[in-house]
Amino acid sequence: MGKSFTIGCSIFATTGSFIYGYDSGLFKGIISTTLGQASFPAYFNNPSDNLTGAIVSTYSGGQGVGNLVGGYLGDKLGRKKTIWLAANLALVGAILQTAAVSISMFLVGRILAGFAVGLVYAISSIYNAEIAPPKIRGVLVGLQTQLISLGYATSNWIGTFGSFAKGDAAWRLPLGIQCVPAVILIIGLFWLPESPRWLIQEGKYEKAHAVIKKLHSDIDQGSDFVNREFDQIKRQIDYEREVTIKSFWALFSKASSRKRLMLGILLQVFLQTTGINVVNYYQTTLFKGVGIQGRNVLWLSCGYGMMGPIANVICLMYIDRVGRRLPLAWCSVGLVVNVTLLTIFSKEFAGSDNVVGQGFTIAWMFTFSFIFSLGYNAIQLVYIAEIFPMALRSRATAICAFIGTATGLLFNQLSPKAFNSIGWRYYIVFLICDAVAAACFFLIFPETKGKSLEEIAEIFGDQVAYSERVGVVGVKDIGGAAMGEVGATVVGKKRDDDHNGMAVHIER
Repeated sequence: MGKSFTIGCSIFATTGSFIYGYDSGLFKGIISTTLGQASFPAYFNNPSDNLTGAIVSTYSGGQGVGNLVGGYLGDKLGRKKTIWLAANLALVGAILQTAAVSISMFLVGRILAGFAVGLVYAISSIYNAEIAPPKIRGVLVGLQTQLISLGYATSNWIGTFGSFAKGDAAWRLPLGIQCVPAVILIIGLFWLPESPRWLIQEGKYEKAHAVIKKLHSDIDQGSDFVNREFDQIKRQIDYEREVTIKSFWALFSKASSRKRLMLGILLQVFLQTTGINVVNYYQTTLFKGVGIQGRNVLWLSCGYGMMGPIANVICLMYIDRVGRRLPLAWCSVGLVVNVTLLTIFSKEFAGSDNVVGQGFTIAWMFTFSFIFSLGYNAIQLVYIAEIFPMALRSRATAICAFIGTATGLLFNQLSPKAFNSIGWRYYIVFLICDAVAAACFFLIFPETKGKSLEEIAEIFGDQVAYSERVGVVGVKDIGGAAMGEVGATVVGKKRDDDHNGMAVHIER
């Protein structure tokens, strides 16, 4: 067990992310593909462009609300119960969409499904970050985006094969399939352990110790690793609660917390302004714009959808060795080059008869998705899940996710009109945003790889009550109150000027 059990928990917890990816791909992979057929638009009386945009926007709106509510429920109910609630809501939303007899019923299902994935989006990454060892935390949290990508790609293939079905089955069957992972997650969550850090936060120490022991059962128990891991987490949480983070408002009143929040929000905004969602949601329209017709649009969408999972696997191979900051920075540089080429080729060959030029335009769309998934796709969730302290992690992550969702909603609503009004010039907006993002990643984003969630506080100038880099560890005199010793050597004290508390820094 041990590491394999931890990996299994991470994979299973991200089943909800598969639902998110699959459901997020509905508009492009199922709804958008079926818009090219007769059954879907005919059944709903040929929805207008505004109503088509509303199908995307209502989903995103529900997701934004779910983000904020998820931040509260993640602390109140715990990570596990919040994921379970989201899975149930996703199931109900899927049933409503599948059985829809009116556009109103369909939209309600979309809103509910969006709310569900808003709940699970941030909480799943937090859960994986809180159970993962530092050396493989990037991989385990990044598994969430791999499942999102696989769900997204699956929706493309199912939507395409669904186009061969007759009548309403062409769109009802693909919509109904999303019920399967929701049911699996609902049942399986009964066996998934709660986050040990949340249990400690709630004072459930025996349960937390048992979970940590199970997560690290592959390590020699004679090394006392489990006890030291438990002590590290408990002492840091106690220190933050008693000295540095006495309420949620510390997120805004404390300089280091404001910096973390700014970085999290910037990362989410940069992700949305790469242009990825615009290309994802409206790619079938873009393919048609360069001369692709009929079912060939659907097959191209399937190929495009595979770029994410392939590139994401590559990203997971280096994320814990190279880190987070540099891949994000160079990914943004790559997107600047790619969007420049996409802009030029769209200007010259969209609507033309030049088959070679049109082929290159499509190729730049494919490479856009590939480059995006080499950096942003996995790393944005990893970075945001690990930079916040335990007391603020759930709600701060929710705020970042909400800002990202709101930014995406804005672009989803504006993009159809923007493409109709200014065409290829719309890409210039994303080109500029990618350049700004690259500069910010190089200049102001700190690296977080290899550190425990508690030690990351040091990066932002906060005090660490207990360090993982020690064989046998001890801490005392935190915030003026004796915390006890286990027997380590104290190598330095640092004063927390914001709170007049003393924290001990300990090394191996």
